[in-house]
Amino acid sequence: MKNPRNAGRKKQISEETIQSIRKRYKDGEKISKLAVEYGVTRQALYKRMQEKNTQSIVLEYFVDGRCATRIEVDVPKESIHIVNYAKELSKRAFGLQDNPSWEDFAEFLEEQYRKIMTKREYDTNIYLCQERNKTDFSMAEILQKQTNQKEFLQIQEQEKIDHFPAFHFTKKDILYTRTDTDGYQLKALSKDRRFFVKSQAAVGTELMDDWAVELIADDLCEQLQIPHVHQEECRFIYAEREWKAVFSKNFELDGYTFISFERLLERMGLSSTKNSEFVHLTAIEKLKWCAHQLSQAGNLSYDECQKYMLDMAVLDCLLGNVDRHTRNFGLFYNTIEGCYEIPLVFDNGMGLFEHDSYRKQYKSFEEAMRTVYVSPYGEDPFDLLDILEREFSITQVYPALKTLSYKNYPLTSFAAEYMERMVSLWQK
Repeated sequence: MKNPRNAGRKKQISEETIQSIRKRYKDGEKISKLAVEYGVTRQALYKRMQEKNTQSIVLEYFVDGRCATRIEVDVPKESIHIVNYAKELSKRAFGLQDNPSWEDFAEFLEEQYRKIMTKREYDTNIYLCQERNKTDFSMAEILQKQTNQKEFLQIQEQEKIDHFPAFHFTKKDILYTRTDTDGYQLKALSKDRRFFVKSQAAVGTELMDDWAVELIADDLCEQLQIPHVHQEECRFIYAEREWKAVFSKNFELDGYTFISFERLLERMGLSSTKNSEFVHLTAIEKLKWCAHQLSQAGNLSYDECQKYMLDMAVLDCLLGNVDRHTRNFGLFYNTIEGCYEIPLVFDNGMGLFEHDSYRKQYKSFEEAMRTVYVSPYGEDPFDLLDILEREFSITQVYPALKTLSYKNYPLTSFAAEYMERMVSLWQK
């Protein structure tokens, strides 16, 4: 018989309490003692402990303040059903997967838990639908209490502190890419294609610390509010070897295709390398020429394009980046909207002398600086910053430069002096 009025005796012990009782019973406490404590019969308590939680759990995965994926969890059957609301694949809880498995769900929970325990800042949150005030950490705790099926979040204690993700790759995943600094670097997409992973570069026989420069650049962009591809530290494991590395979201999953500046010029019948007039332009004229071509190629505001070029020039000066060639800046083409957009700044690792395998052998800072110039302008970074300040008043465009700071990584003594001189320049 149905019970539409929900009549009859109510359960006296909440699900949360019964979980605690189960643990105490497992630890050796007598069920008769527990029954007396909670004012129920021994038989009633034992029956209650044997009940399984059959209620489905509904989670909402939020990105940038909007629900990206709704996750319906059937714990007894160990199955999930998802509904994606985000168009961008990278914002969806399971990326490319429309029918994730229970194991995929376990990995998803572990990833969320690890983010919290390592105190990494993310723009995502997970909520129980009926309790929107819950954060993703308490969500994980609640889910653990409600499942009682298996331990999802098997995170070792040492992983909770100072832990960096490890990406494992096979030969078919790897592209050996030659860098413009006569070196090699391992690059690959993660198995689910959600992340682009880039190992430290090798120049000659020397492993570079360009991964650290990428993280310093990421922090500088945050300070200056420069739109950029966010980088995080990780480990790159291939052929039983391990490298330090950085990883970032694969923006192609959001429908973006990167078109390099040189490629855009070719489409317009132009070239920065074959154009003798470009070579003889001043630094400011080159910056404005590039901004004009970007504006024309993408039908974009000139001011936005000029700000993009200025952002890169300032960042490259602060890093001493020598690798801003015309194929690592350009425009994004948004395949979802069918239009061009100003891209995020990326590929900032060849700075702070990490492009030069001889950097530890120089006897003076001035000698080390002979290999440092900012492309495509061909200028000393300290001189170029002075030129940019006179033209654009960059200390007003980027107020944070007055209190600029660099993250501390074990780079060369010349890198430390470079950063100290740059900070001193702006404190004046």
